[in-house]
Amino acid sequence: MILTTLFTFLSALYDNGKRFRNHIPRFIFRAIVVTIISYFSAGNFLINFAQNTAIFYLLFDYTLNILEGRKWNYQGQTSEIDKLWTKVGGWIPQLIFKIVFLITTIYLQ
Repeated sequence: MILTTLFTFLSALYDNGKRFRNHIPRFIFRAIVVTIISYFSAGNFLINFAQNTAIFYLLFDYTLNILEGRKWNYQGQTSEIDKLWTKVGGWIPQLIFKIVFLITTIYLQ
């Protein structure tokens, strides 16, 4: 949990001030790092992976928004996930999903 939180903040710091049109290479790199952290954590790998994914997903966008001086709940229009959440209803259902996802993984552990 701590390593994933640290990695999330470092990822947001790295992205701070940059604009990406293709999110796939960073997504793959981050998925690999979260997988490695999950593998070497004590307990069930799949639950660890789900929880670490939930932590990254919950913290990353909000941290980046704050670092870049935007409202914490700002949703971009480049990322496919942001486009999807905009169609579904915006930042409120996304935040609810992120919180439920994290709570579920904590409960499973």
